[in-house]
Formats: sequence, structure tokens, C-alpha cells
Amino acid sequence: MSMPSSLDSKILAITRNNLEAREFSELIALQGGRAIPLPTIEIVPKDPSAVDEFIDIVNKNKNEYCAFLSPQAVHVLFNHASRLYKTDELVSALNSRIVVAIGPKTKQRLVDRGIDVKMVPEKYSSLGLVELFSKMDNPDGKKILIPRSEASNEFVERSLTALKMVVNVFFLYTVRTSEITPVWKDFVLLLEQKKVDAIVFTSASNVRSFFEIAQKMQHNISSLLKNVKAVIAIGPMTNEELKKRAIHSFESSEHTIRGTVDLAKIILAK
Repeated sequence: MSMPSSLDSKILAITRNNLEAREFSELIALQGGRAIPLPTIEIVPKDPSAVDEFIDIVNKNKNEYCAFLSPQAVHVLFNHASRLYKTDELVSALNSRIVVAIGPKTKQRLVDRGIDVKMVPEKYSSLGLVELFSKMDNPDGKKILIPRSEASNEFVERSLTALKMVVNVFFLYTVRTSEITPVWKDFVLLLEQKKVDAIVFTSASNVRSFFEIAQKMQHNISSLLKNVKAVIAIGPMTNEELKKRAIHSFESSEHTIRGTVDLAKIILAK
């Protein structure tokens, strides 16, 4: 007989929409729990013509490296490329450079599209990415291109610039806070009833939008979160953002969805 899971009949929320939360929801369901995906931010892509500009920069600027910090960046870029029939051009431009992915999810999205990913940091976070370059023999003067969201903080750029690398940032999309949906109302009700066992925050911008939505709903979410046994941050930046709001949170040692679920199991088993 298998051991009953510590997630049995537990309720775990995550700051992602249904589609993005699929892996999380499946993992929770397998363990007999219930997942609540909370749509927190929406991605607003730039005009598709941005892909032309991007390919141009990759080819002209002689960036040795191109780093992807999220699966969304890959998704937006390739969506643009396919709409303009530029996919092959994008693939060959990227494969002429050293492509770096922040973690396994981002790497998989790139590999699925025919990109040869040469580097993934040991720790799947911005911090890990910076460590990866700081351990290199001579990062001085090396050029790196980072396609990303306008909402990301500048930690990576600042840190790589401090290593004397030449950092080019390319904005692919902005993010905005999602509308309040019925899911949110149900979630707050469950929070009030002390029925939410864990919440997983998946990025710093998700933390900001989560609190913005809560404020619009006029709920003192900070006090309601005290009833949640496990408030989990996927990585250091996300954790930092929660600490700013005086929220006691745990950071998963492996910065992946699976890592957050494993941590929830440990906390909820206590």
C-alpha cells in the first residue's frame, strides 16, 4: 500500500493561469490535492515587427551570448516569428550564438523550437545566471543580449555589467495585472475560511500583481495569509518581493514548480 501523501485533500494556490499552471495542477492532483490557478498577470507582447529588430541585433551586434530568463520570452519571440514567417531566420540567428536558458522549462521551450541551448545555471534563478558568468575565465567585454519583459527588475543587467560584460536588453513584452475573476472571489472566501494550505508565488511581478488585485478587492490579504501554512516563493527574487511586504515565506531550493511542490509536501507534513 502506498503512503498517503501530505497533500491529500489539501488546497494549494499558484499565481498562474490555468494553462501555465498545468504542470502544477497535475502534480497536486496526483497527490490527492486541489490546485487553484490564480490568473495574476497578463502578457502584452510588443508589435510582431519587434522580431525583425531582434534578429537584426543578434546578427549585427556580435553578441556572443543570448540569455532567456523565462519561458514567456521564448514564447512571445517565436509567436512573433511564426506570424511573420521568420522562424527559420530566428533559429539560425540564435544558433549562431551561445544560447543560455535560466532553467529547465525555458531550455525545453527553446529545444522544442530547434535551438541548441549551450548553458543552464546550476541554480535556476537570476542569481544562478549571474554566478554562471562570474565563474567564467574572462567575462570582461563579452557581449550578451537579453530579450525580456519590461517589468523585470534590472538585477541581471546590473550584475553582468559589474562583471564588465556589455549587456544589451531587448524588450519583448510588458505585463499588466489581470482582471478580478470569479476564481479570485472563491479564493479569498477560502482564505477567510482558513482552507488554503499553501500558495506558490512564481515571480516577483506576480507578487506585485497579487497584492494589487487583493487591494482592489479591499481585503487585508496580509492578515489572511497568516492562516496559510506554506507561502512558497519559487526563487530568491520572488522571496525578496514577499519579504518587502513582511510576508513570511519559504523559498524552494530547486527553483522549479516541482521544487515548490516538494517543499509544500514537507511543510504540510509537519
